[in-house]
Amino acid sequence: MNAFVKVDKETFYRFMATRREGRYEYVRGRIVQQMTSRTRDHGQAARRIARVIEDQVDQSRLTVPTDRGVETAETIRYPDVSLEPADEPGESLATRRPALVVEVLSPSTTSAELDQKPDEYLAMASLDAYLVASQNEPSIMLWMRGANGEFPPGPQEIGGLDAVVEVKGRGFMVNLSLARIYEGIA
Repeated sequence: MNAFVKVDKETFYRFMATRREGRYEYVRGRIVQQMTSRTRDHGQAARRIARVIEDQVDQSRLTVPTDRGVETAETIRYPDVSLEPADEPGESLATRRPALVVEVLSPSTTSAELDQKPDEYLAMASLDAYLVASQNEPSIMLWMRGANGEFPPGPQEIGGLDAVVEVKGRGFMVNLSLARIYEGIA
């Protein structure tokens, strides 16, 4: 498929059904190829975050996928980790109801993670928190919906191996120990 031709989301999903390799996202009508390789640190941080979340949520109500799309109004992104309702259709390729989205920074994705994706994700009514983690140092940026139902204008920055990030949402609460996530990395 020509990368310069605009397509709709259904065409993107049909395109994805034919792909066995590669990572792609749908961004405002375009199919955008993503880097398929990631560093060891990136992969470890993402897996540990997913494991810590999974250990703390009611898995009969919530699931923690690491390879599913999140469909926003104009994009279909594939975050490193998400938290979504367990009643999502098993054959679906993406959720429109994430409660939490986690991205681990890579040099090639920093701009998208910090400049584009917050606006996309924070506009979702279901989302309670967006977390961006460093891949190689104990540092996390957290946007969390407040008691007033609004997100703050910028992220809370939390760092250090002694930090524990408390993430609360409608129906879940998880504590992310940066020492546990970054053990052997930082």
